[in-house]
Amino acid sequence: MVCFFLLSVNGIYAQSYKVAFKDDMCHCIEQENLKRRLTENTYKTCFRETLTKYAAQIDAQIVEEDPNQKFYKGQLARKELVLALEYELIYSCNTYFEFLESLRVSKMLIAREHAKETDLEAYNQQVALTPNSISYFMRAQLQFKLGNLQEAAADINRSLDVNPYKANVKSTRNELLLLAWVYEEQNKFTDAIAIYDQLYSGDFDTKIAVLRALAHKKSGGTSASVPNVIKTNESTNDNKNSARGRRSATRTVKTKVTSDQVIEKKKDTSSLKKLFKIDNKKGN
Repeated sequence: MVCFFLLSVNGIYAQSYKVAFKDDMCHCIEQENLKRRLTENTYKTCFRETLTKYAAQIDAQIVEEDPNQKFYKGQLARKELVLALEYELIYSCNTYFEFLESLRVSKMLIAREHAKETDLEAYNQQVALTPNSISYFMRAQLQFKLGNLQEAAADINRSLDVNPYKANVKSTRNELLLLAWVYEEQNKFTDAIAIYDQLYSGDFDTKIAVLRALAHKKSGGTSASVPNVIKTNESTNDNKNSARGRRSATRTVKTKVTSDQVIEKKKDTSSLKKLFKIDNKKGN
C-alpha cells in the first residue's frame, strides 16, 4: 500500500508539473506576442526559457543509477515534452492557436494572390494530353489557390483514383494533405481529421499532429478527445514496440518510404538530437 501511495503521488506530481510547464509556455508566448510579432521560432525560444525552471523536476523523476543512462533518459524526456506540447498547446493556449492558424491562412492568401485564372487552360491541356495522377494534382493545386474548392477536391480524388500507388499513404501524402485542407475550407472538419489520422506516421510526425489539432479545435474538439495514436508515446523499448504495433494495426497495406521522405525524417531526427544532444549509442 505504501508503494502504491508513493507511485500515485509521483504520478500526480508528474502530471502537475506538465500542466504548470504548459501554462508557463503559454504565458511566455503571450508575452512575446505583446512585445513583437510572433514567428515560427517563438515556440522553440519559449521552450528553452521554460525548461530552465523545470529541468530539475524532469531529472528528479528519472530513477537510474548509471549517470550516462540517466542523462540519456533525461534528454528523451525533454524531447517527448517538446514534441507533445507543440500540438497540445493548441488546445490550451489561444494565442498559440491563433498564431498558427493565421500563419497558415497567410500562406494560403499569398499563394492565391499569385495564382492566375489564365493558367488554368494550360493545366486543362496537360490533363487532356496526359491524364495521370501528376497532371490532376497540379491542376488541383491551382484550383485550390484560385478558391475553386469543389474543383480542387474533384481533381485530387481523380489523381488518387488513377495513381497506381494509391494504397500507399506515403506516396499520396501531398495529395491527401491538400484534400484535408480543402475539407477544412469547406468546414468538413470530420473528413479532414480522418485524413490526418490516416497520414500520421509516428512520434516525429508533429506536422500532422499540429494540423490535426488545428482542425480538431476549430470543430470544437478538446485535448481530452485526442486519440492515443496522436499522443506522444513513452520512450522505453517496450512502449516503442507497442507503438509500432499500433501504427501497423492502422495500416491495411505495407508502405514504401521514398528517398525524399527518408531525407526529411533524417533532418528532423538530427535536429532534435542536436537540440537535446542525444547520442544513440548511449541508448543501446
